[in-house]
Amino acid sequence: MKSIILVTGGKGFLGSYLVSRLSDLGHTIRILARPIKQNNHNGKSHIDTIWGDIRDLETVDRAVNGVDRVIHLVSNFRKGGSDKKEAYAINVQGTENVLKASLKHQVKQVIHCSTIGVHGNVREIPADEETPFNPGDLYQETKLIAEEKVRRFASLNGVPTTIIRPISLIGPGDMRMLKLFRMIQNGRFVVVGSGRPYFQPAYIDDVVEGFVRCLGNTAAIGNVFIIGGDEYLPLNDLFKLIAEELGVKPPTLRIPLAPVLWVASLCEIIFTPLGIEPPLHRRRVRFFQNNRAFSIKKAKTMLGFRPQVSLREAIRRTIRWYRENGYLY
Repeated sequence: MKSIILVTGGKGFLGSYLVSRLSDLGHTIRILARPIKQNNHNGKSHIDTIWGDIRDLETVDRAVNGVDRVIHLVSNFRKGGSDKKEAYAINVQGTENVLKASLKHQVKQVIHCSTIGVHGNVREIPADEETPFNPGDLYQETKLIAEEKVRRFASLNGVPTTIIRPISLIGPGDMRMLKLFRMIQNGRFVVVGSGRPYFQPAYIDDVVEGFVRCLGNTAAIGNVFIIGGDEYLPLNDLFKLIAEELGVKPPTLRIPLAPVLWVASLCEIIFTPLGIEPPLHRRRVRFFQNNRAFSIKKAKTMLGFRPQVSLREAIRRTIRWYRENGYLY
């Protein structure tokens, strides 16, 4: 059945892919987005767009009015701790606004986008939806609070909700991994620590398919799903795989983790009270420290979800896009 769907954050990386896919499936799409430049790589120019801020209840109410379903993607840009008030306002209060408006306008389903980061540095390999929460930074903490708000609101008010925790995204249009690819290509990448923690990139199209399979699916109501690819690997192997696809030697430079964490902590102590983004912070260093390896068995079993793009092919497609757009030579 075709629906009228609001996608908050529909101009971002995940949002633009999701909007494009839903539009191709014949749904009527509305976007709520802030009036700033976004990486709208797969956007559709004819999509109804409401420009506004998720923190403004009146704007959110106007965006939700008349839609059947809401996919809530908006979150704050991750920083190193200098944005506590903004993170809470966007991730928590913004989610509350979506929930209030959805109740008022009797929305049939709210799909809330969370993050695997609510599990933090996982000890069991692979982790799953029942793995204990262990958020390690401000972004993850506020996303967990938002999740709890969704569950409580649904329980008290009967709003049909689904929570998705996407695995780290990769694919054409993604700019967050560009620095890693570029430094490996240039031979300047330095591995911090052992390189043994696990990482699990997920191809953007596969993650989008996970959202699509939750849409209007009674099995998804009241449930939480980790969505992504099947493949996780140690960071050392990830760096080697990227180097192979770039046609360069894998990184050999390495420095210990402890002194880098110490410097990052010092930067936060100095800069955060001043409201200045630290030049180095612990969240960035935790990329080299945290295990991120997850099972998608629940999504496979309940949603029939099957990722289609291998990790090597995902990296290959991402590199091709970087080169075609002048980000890599």
